[in-house]
Order: sequence, then C-alpha cells, then structure tokens
Amino acid sequence: MTKGRVKNWGLRRKGHQPSHIPALEIHPTTINNEWILPPSKSHLIRMLYLCALSKNKHTLQNFKNLGEDAESMKRCLAQLGATFIPLENGIEINGCGIERFQNSPSTLYAGNSGTALRFLIGLTSRLPFQSKVDGDATLRNRNHSDLLDSISLIDVNILHEIENEQLPILVQGPWKGSDLSVNVSRSSQPYSSLLLASCGLKEPVTIKSKGDAVSRRHASVTIDLMRECGASVDVQDDVTLIQPWTSNPPSHWNVPTDASMMAFPVLACILTKESINIENPIELEHSLGHEVMLEHLSAFGIQEEAGTLTYTGNVASCEIDLRDANDLLPPLSAILALSGGGRLYGASHAQHKESNRIKSTADLLESFGLRCTIEEDGLSIEGGQSLIMPSEFVDTYGDHRIQMTAILLATQTGATVEGPELHKIAYPDFLQRLSTMPTEVLVKGIQG
Repeated sequence: MTKGRVKNWGLRRKGHQPSHIPALEIHPTTINNEWILPPSKSHLIRMLYLCALSKNKHTLQNFKNLGEDAESMKRCLAQLGATFIPLENGIEINGCGIERFQNSPSTLYAGNSGTALRFLIGLTSRLPFQSKVDGDATLRNRNHSDLLDSISLIDVNILHEIENEQLPILVQGPWKGSDLSVNVSRSSQPYSSLLLASCGLKEPVTIKSKGDAVSRRHASVTIDLMRECGASVDVQDDVTLIQPWTSNPPSHWNVPTDASMMAFPVLACILTKESINIENPIELEHSLGHEVMLEHLSAFGIQEEAGTLTYTGNVASCEIDLRDANDLLPPLSAILALSGGGRLYGASHAQHKESNRIKSTADLLESFGLRCTIEEDGLSIEGGQSLIMPSEFVDTYGDHRIQMTAILLATQTGATVEGPELHKIAYPDFLQRLSTMPTEVLVKGIQG
C-alpha cells in the first residue's frame, strides 16, 4: 500500500535516491489503561557488558524482552566470545573475561544504539587485534570524536574505513598508558566507555573529565554497577581513579524498570483523561535523572499513587531542567503543550542524538498543530493547546522517542508516522498499549 508523497526527507536519507519509506498508518483509537514498562536499557547494556567481562555464569532477570539496543550489545559480545541463553524472565550469561575475547571475523554492528557503539569502541580499544565497529545510518551521522580522541592519545590504532565518514571504523589496541582525558560536555557515554574498558588492567587508571558534564546520572550508574562487580572507583571533582579490578557481578542480578519510559503513560493519561495503571512502577533510585518528570506530575494535572496515574486537570506552568534527562524531551514537550505549558532547558546536548532532538521535537509538535519556540538549550511551550490531524507524513528522524510520542498523539487525531519498528529499540511491546494495531504502509518519499 502506498500513501501520498513526503514533503522532504530526514538527514539520514541525505544523498539517497527517492524510495518508499515504511510507516504506520494510525486511526483514532483508545489507549489501554494497563501498562508494563520495559527494562532500563541503560542498565541492561551495562549489565550485559559487565557479565561478559566476568569469567563466571550470571543471570540477569526481571524482564521479558531485551529491546533492539540491548540485543545489539548482546550480539556483539557473543561475536567476541560470551554466550547467552534466553530465559522466561531474563537471560543467562557465560562470560569469558577480557583476556579471552576472540577476534570476530564479522563487523561488530551496534545498530541504532549509541551506547552499545561507544562501549564497543572502548572494549575493542583494549584488544590486541583489529575489530571493525559500525552502526546504522543515524550513528553514522553522529560525532564520535570525543571517545576516539581519548583513546588515540594512548596509542590505540583507529582507521576510518571510508574517508570523511564517521563509521565504520577499525580499532586495534591495546592501551599504552593509563592516564586518559575525555570531553563530557556532549555525552557521558565516552566517559562510561573508558570506565568499563579499564577492567583487567594491571595498574591504576586515571581519567580526567573536561567540560561541563551532562547526563551525569548515566555516568553514576556506570560507576555504581562497576562497584557492585568489585571495582574500586574514586571520583574527586574532574578526576576519576580506578584501581585494578576484575568484573564479578552478582550471580542473579535484577534489571530495573526504565524510568524514562514513564513519560509515555503520563502522556497517555493526559490524552485519554482516564487512569493508567503501571504494573511495574519505577524505583526512584534507578531513575537516572528522570525523576524530574515525577516531581512535576501535579503541574501536568496528574496524580500518582502506587503505580496508578489519575488525571485531575489541575495544571500549571513549569520549568524543567533536562541536563541529566534529555531523553524526556519529545514526550515532555507534548505533555507541556497539552497541560500547563512551560519551558524545557539544559538540553543542548540533545542536539547530538539520533537527530538534533531539539529541532526534530519542534517539528513533531508542529506536525500536530502544537506551537513552541526553539531556544539554545531547549524549548518554550505554550500550554492548553489542542491537537490537529497532521496534513503530511510525520517524520521521526530515526528517533524512537519521537516515534513513540507521535504514535500516542496520533491515537487522538489519526496520522501516518514514519518508522514502524523504531519503538522496538527500547520498548518492543509499545504498540500493544493501543486498542487497535496500526497498519504498516509504504510512503513514497521525494528528496527536498
């Protein structure tokens, strides 16, 4: 089935010939009031890695589906020698230890996961053989220089296979030296990558952080999980000292619920004006900065008690700092537009995600007739707005959080939304929250 033409293409299609783009055709439908949130992929990817770094058997539990980002990490770790056995409520992992990782004859393909990609770059920079690391079109458009600059200073050999392209790259270690520095002003992932890659070294490692750190809670969870596995990590201002360590995770390790996904049942509650029950509520200690959303629930006209969200309609304007939670930008923007409005700030690093997430979120709102003002580090949004049906195909820029926000908005208006499987990156069961399953279609695209 083919729909009408698209006005223009997203960045990831730049340079390609016109083609048919997969999308979801969504008709107005109800949203189920029972939700099960996915596991935290931030925790899950780190836990998979730490278990693979161990020489023992471990079980990660408390989830049904990995999601595509964690699957990408698992697949690449399996290529290097770790083994994985799926279980009904988790996964069993037999690690091999960093000194027993094997040279993979095929590319370590991280898919859409920037976290997996950067962790794999860190890991392969420790290995005494050449590894090819790659990702999908969105990752090929992203800048990875902060991490590559850090490891190049300790004589890691890095070769770009295609001139003037970010990926794929060829990486060959080992590290020669133990004093590193890394820019943390655009992402915490390069810092976390170096932290994890220090496993198995025979001397202490010092990492100096440069710039105004963002996504600090994600860096903190890396350190917390390393400590659970036996690492000694001391952080003093911008200097981190890691003593020699080997990874020894718990034999059975619970993966927490993804707190960032809480924004979607909150948006659903505002859209439907009906209560939403969350079967596996988030725990604040695992929220990775996303508790800023919970602190403003009353301003959205939402009351939460024991995992149940209830719409009150008593809204107020609010300002929310997303320095440590830029993943919330797309759904929170829609939430503010439909409730009391306000301002989202501190998210300048969101410009370095799958797309420039600030601009692409503004484009998303505009598609549904919602107004906002783009600022240097976020968005200013008028409250009390109403949705209209998009007149054109909704571009999601390869960003699963924009796609998921668009799908929920489309349940009220109808729409054709690009990327029928983007939600599987983090929330494979997301479409099951809708009472009527959207139809997959092909949309004819023309390059603008």
